[in-house]
Amino acid sequence: MRTDGAEIMKKYERHLIKRDELVTVFEKSSLYIEQHARKIALLGGGVALLAIGGFALRSSMAAREERASFLLAQIVEAHRAPVAASLESLQQAAPGTKTYTTEEERDRKVLELVDELLSQYASSPSAPKALYYKGLALSGLKKPEEAAQVLQDLVTRHPGDFLAPMARYQLGRLREQEGNASEALIQYQALAEDAQGFFPKEEGLMGVARCQEALGRKDEAIRTYRKIVSDFPESDYQFEARQKIEELS
Repeated sequence: MRTDGAEIMKKYERHLIKRDELVTVFEKSSLYIEQHARKIALLGGGVALLAIGGFALRSSMAAREERASFLLAQIVEAHRAPVAASLESLQQAAPGTKTYTTEEERDRKVLELVDELLSQYASSPSAPKALYYKGLALSGLKKPEEAAQVLQDLVTRHPGDFLAPMARYQLGRLREQEGNASEALIQYQALAEDAQGFFPKEEGLMGVARCQEALGRKDEAIRTYRKIVSDFPESDYQFEARQKIEELS
């Protein structure tokens, strides 16, 4: 028995919320690591930090990392800042919250901050994360090819970074939106097979199935949807996967 359109929309909204929550978790975790980099370095340095020269070097490096972390925090804050296009929406914004009049203004601010960070702290652990937000901002500015290049750069040069899976996911979405299902499939397949498990495998599998479907590989898509149903019984994607199996069978 088919579920009505209202329930489908409700499920879809839950998927969007889940994706937003995933990004938030990645952001908070990465920022925590960045902001505590100096403490970790000092604890791991041992007796070597007693040397005057070594201490001065570590202090200089720590100061640079703190500045890079501060810029990264500003980038995240700008990316997540609300757009208040009217006086009414501006009045409704939380006191002290930075707002922008358009999404374009917000994305350009993100790019400005990213370029500042990358120009001064390109070797910082914050740099790969800045690339991720640069990709999002370029995508928001309707520059998909530039966004894809930046995200691919992050995935290629920093595959172990905490935000690399999210960059790969965004890259897959860009390729999927432009109708390049073959390239999108490569990204989603990598996420579904990621042994580190940073990214929800069922999310990757959903992308794989959609691309298989777009490429006319219906039987493969059905098998992928069935894998989601069997391997992830508690997933929010159960409903959508079952619906797809019914539609394609």
